[in-house]
Amino acid sequence: MAPESSAKIKHFKPYFSPAEVERLSTKQRGKLSVSREEKVRLQACGFIEGVGVRCGFPRKTISTAQTLYMRFHLFFPYKDFNHIDVSLSVLHVSAKLHDTLKKPCDIILASYAIRYPHLVKKGQVDASSVDPRVIEEERKKVLGIERLVLETMCFKFEVDEVGPYVLKISRRLRLDRKACKAAWSIAVDCHRTPAPLSFPPHVIALGSIYVAALLSLESPVPLSNSDAENRPVIEPGTWEYVVETLSKSGLWEEEYFASANQVDDITHYLLDLYTTLLSTPLDPSMHPSPVSPKEPKPSPSTSTPSLPLSAYRLTSYWTPQTLTELKIHLRNRRPGKPAVTPWPNSQVEDESQSAIEGVGQNEGTVRFVWDSIE
Repeated sequence: MAPESSAKIKHFKPYFSPAEVERLSTKQRGKLSVSREEKVRLQACGFIEGVGVRCGFPRKTISTAQTLYMRFHLFFPYKDFNHIDVSLSVLHVSAKLHDTLKKPCDIILASYAIRYPHLVKKGQVDASSVDPRVIEEERKKVLGIERLVLETMCFKFEVDEVGPYVLKISRRLRLDRKACKAAWSIAVDCHRTPAPLSFPPHVIALGSIYVAALLSLESPVPLSNSDAENRPVIEPGTWEYVVETLSKSGLWEEEYFASANQVDDITHYLLDLYTTLLSTPLDPSMHPSPVSPKEPKPSPSTSTPSLPLSAYRLTSYWTPQTLTELKIHLRNRRPGKPAVTPWPNSQVEDESQSAIEGVGQNEGTVRFVWDSIE
């Protein structure tokens, strides 16, 4: 008699609720503090950005890689993996997802311009100056982690982009080209936050447009109710119209299949990101390895290229204090709203535990199932 199959069924979970993300992050964080975890995440996202640009990857490839990095650490502890290795692996996977293929060795070599800047000559890293055995060792690490990254996404090679939604919704709101560009830049920055782990691209686009409006108005109390009577009529196509529309529930929620609470959550993720970036000076640890294993230590005069902090350039009006005042105003505008909006019928403990259970383990057969999303 044939033995009974012991295959495990693993259902693909495209998004985790904010509460699930917090719970899983706490588990994988281990002894790291919240601030240290955030610092590592920003370092990794900045590193992915820098390497992706040097590889010539389009924005969609870089943004997806940043989200895959954060998703990876919902399943695996930070202490077990070097963020450089994971970053290179998610870039390799993202390049496959978007059909912008690059060999692992090419991605690794491109990263050397950031990790070992003294090897850069005429804008490029000379491959002959790097020990081939070192490249091969790193290549094996990248391919080993690649399988784990694919398991976290249940081998589902489908990715939806935020960019097209930003363009379509901006046109729907009659925003001009400059406003659309600002919203697009903020959507790029949003991939440095956990928001894409919880919300689909069209909601990320709405949140990015809303944050662009708030930051462009340069006020910690935009469109307060105190001057509502004296306020002139708000015309469509303006930042005031965007704030007035998306700041409260309305028919737009049915039109865009989103909610004001979701937009609020994304807003706070982004404001937290900008507050952190303004509060933290550029850390040289963004470049973890000052020299290569083959080359001698460079002289102190060797310059280290800085990685981009954010795609959206904040005006001088915005400081950690004014951003905090804006966050307080947004919280007070909706008294009683929890810091993290709970999802309806979300069984956080059971669903999140089921999602990560058995990932990365070579015990028996695992069947990955992609359920249809209604």
